[in-house]
Amino acid sequence: MNKITNNYGQIVVCDGCNGPYGNNVKGGALVGSYAMCGECCDRYDYDKSDYKYANEVDEIWDKEKTFKDNVLEYRERTYGSSDLIISITSN
Repeated sequence: MNKITNNYGQIVVCDGCNGPYGNNVKGGALVGSYAMCGECCDRYDYDKSDYKYANEVDEIWDKEKTFKDNVLEYRERTYGSSDLIISITSN
């Protein structure tokens, strides 16, 4: 029996632009269940108090931290871990 296990928990991608910008973009926001990077926040004003749908923004993340760090901290705080472990077993 073969078993392959991977932890994808360190992978962070913006739900708005699909960019893997975690290490070079700061800030971000949680809009519903969507993690939006700092560039998408700038583009769509998610982090502005006068944003038309501000009531849909659950969290505005620290602009001194990378988007990736903010997402990983959110996962840890919300789910108790940032891990996403997948195991595939085959005969």
